[in-house]
Amino acid sequence: MARKKKMSTGKKVGITALAAVIVIGGVAGYATLGKKSTTSNVLNEYLPVDMTTQDLSQMTDSYAFEVAANVQQGLLSRTSSGAPKAGLAKSWSHSKDGLTWTFHLRKGLKWSNGDALTAEDFVYAWQRTVNPKTASQYAYIYSGIKNADAINSGKNKDLSSLGIKAKNKTTLVVTLEHPMPQFQNLMAFPVFFAQDKKFESSLGSKVGTSSSKQVYSGPYKFVGWNGSNKNFKLVPNKNYWNAKAVKNKGVNFQVVTDTTAALALYNKGELDQVTLSTPQQIKKYKNSKNFKIYNQSQTDYLEYNQTGKVKGLTNTKIRQALNLATDRKTIANSVSEGLDSAATGITPAGLALTSTGGDFAKAAAKATAYAYNIKKAKKLFAEGMKEAGLKKLTLTIEGSSDSTVTKSTLDTLQQSWSELPGLTVKEKLVPFKQRLLDQENHNFDVVLAAWGADYSEPLTFLNMFVTDGANNDGKWSNKQYDTLINNASDKDALSDTKRTADEIKAEKTLYDDSAVNPVYWVNAAILSNSKVKGVQYFSSGAPYYFWNAYRSKK
Repeated sequence: MARKKKMSTGKKVGITALAAVIVIGGVAGYATLGKKSTTSNVLNEYLPVDMTTQDLSQMTDSYAFEVAANVQQGLLSRTSSGAPKAGLAKSWSHSKDGLTWTFHLRKGLKWSNGDALTAEDFVYAWQRTVNPKTASQYAYIYSGIKNADAINSGKNKDLSSLGIKAKNKTTLVVTLEHPMPQFQNLMAFPVFFAQDKKFESSLGSKVGTSSSKQVYSGPYKFVGWNGSNKNFKLVPNKNYWNAKAVKNKGVNFQVVTDTTAALALYNKGELDQVTLSTPQQIKKYKNSKNFKIYNQSQTDYLEYNQTGKVKGLTNTKIRQALNLATDRKTIANSVSEGLDSAATGITPAGLALTSTGGDFAKAAAKATAYAYNIKKAKKLFAEGMKEAGLKKLTLTIEGSSDSTVTKSTLDTLQQSWSELPGLTVKEKLVPFKQRLLDQENHNFDVVLAAWGADYSEPLTFLNMFVTDGANNDGKWSNKQYDTLINNASDKDALSDTKRTADEIKAEKTLYDDSAVNPVYWVNAAILSNSKVKGVQYFSSGAPYYFWNAYRSKK
């Protein structure tokens, strides 16, 4: 779910713990395209940051995925409980060893522009995403599909050797290098959706840079976005194979970055739902009948630039001191009126279960000891500074200016970190898009980032920090960690007991080395219009399905 399903560090709607999806009576939004109406069967949705792209190979943030999941569809979709169900594929099967998967597409599938949608469109899309020339930051998620890693690394130049073949127009065969427990869930994730080669071939890098520079395979078409404007919408796609199942006339979107303005619009009846983004808002409305709290399966964390460009941050003791000087409970309480939780690991509570049925995050917390201890932090910092040959150190913490909670988080960090002898702490607030770009380019000292789950398994978080991984913006490297993640993803993939053990050890390795700094797990507080029914919210992958929703009269 961040970039790379990375999230803005602002608040956004999530779901109940340990549940893949729920259906509630509300959807966020603000209708501006066309005449606003709170009585027509049009849903109103808003984004707290600007739309980035609709290129399925290039998108990395949850807001792009939110739109993509409704205007495109994968081989598989998801039931209201989050389980895989038929999508563009009407049926599928796999071999006994779990390495060969066969998908049978529905006949007569079309893109929104009328082009035929065939099995070859999936082959093209997958090859395009893993092709190193595309530079997709989500190519890593193909790991486990035959030759995906070798192709993406440049070692294998033959795109046709990727483990996906079209036997005919409606039959796809996928070959894995090892069993992947999350494989079916991934088939409902936008990075694995089909792409129309015929349409995209003349566009090059302009694919998905506006709504007209993309075609759509899902329940809706995306219209009205020129690449930078604040108003756009989803309209029913008449060429979608199950167009009759769409229960509304579309979804209007507007970018609303001002949370006070969003709340005012909700109170005027111009928003169907609003996320409460300040402690003051939460305190005021927490007793309202329309107030709801959801676990977002999101971790807000600090990443340290360990490329060698930033003095001191390659020293383990200095990073350990910064982690110890982080007052997680105070930060969590300050940003959400106590609704968020101080993180005890990178994997949030409520995402996944252990082999024995317990919450993974709770089990991992027994192997870590994230705590606020300024006395110990000062001692380690002094030792680390001496080892690094430094007497003074200045660090800048970067965060998203679009978020209402970033400033208070950075203020608390600045206050406690500044107690470390010789350390000067500065703050840098930039727009969400710029923060993502700075992370990609390693253009930061310390960055406040956020990640939402792509699937309901700890690896969706733990995979981020493998050596040279596309998500490893700090460039931390640890051979033991790489081995643990490789084992959990490969030889131990089908053993719940062994995989859980690998993942807990990986969490401990992150902690021991202070590779990153998990700060808090995000919950969301919302007010929703009870007349809007049937919106589906998921904790992992793309967050919303809108097509079963409708506006009731009661």
